[in-house]
Amino acid sequence: MSAPVVLVHGLGSSFEHNWGVTGWIDILESESFEVVGHELPGHGSAPQAPGGETEAVQRLVSLVTDRAPVLGIGFSAGARLILRAAIASPDSFEKVVLLGIGDGMWQQREEGSGEMPDLVLQLLETAGNDRDSVQNYVDGFTAMPALSELSKLTMPTLVVIGERDMVGPVDDMVAALPNAKAVVLKGVDHFSTTSNFNCQDAVLRFLSE
Repeated sequence: MSAPVVLVHGLGSSFEHNWGVTGWIDILESESFEVVGHELPGHGSAPQAPGGETEAVQRLVSLVTDRAPVLGIGFSAGARLILRAAIASPDSFEKVVLLGIGDGMWQQREEGSGEMPDLVLQLLETAGNDRDSVQNYVDGFTAMPALSELSKLTMPTLVVIGERDMVGPVDDMVAALPNAKAVVLKGVDHFSTTSNFNCQDAVLRFLSE
């Protein structure tokens, strides 16, 4: 029996909006995967995290250790959370999939990240999230882990990035991961990643290997 798939959505979204609307839940379940949703603090039905991103990582680690080993899939802010949880508890993950995350995240100023982009504001309204709750999570962001920390992720790892994604490329990140491969989606931007067929196909192939 396959390990459960833990899905973590992007900033401003929710489990249902990010993974249900785009068909991921149905696709994975049709392939006999058990799907486990995990929402970012202040998103969907998840409570806020007074401890910021550090507390968010602890929550995810608690979930995956109870179900280990898991297949972890995250998009954007969800991918950075999956990455941190995998560094904290590598034995809990059989495979890791990081969507919409790249070298640009190591170049941005993370702590006190400021106002959210307009597209995120539109997204959170569509997903039914509270703006202040999402902003509170953003305000709790901390600096990305050092690239040297990625050496702890010895499990098979897939990195998927859109050719037009503002956080790309992924060269440095993939080079720092011991067992990673990258897929670049031609003509795709950040917010179109999870709805892209080639992204879904690449992930399914990876999970089935």
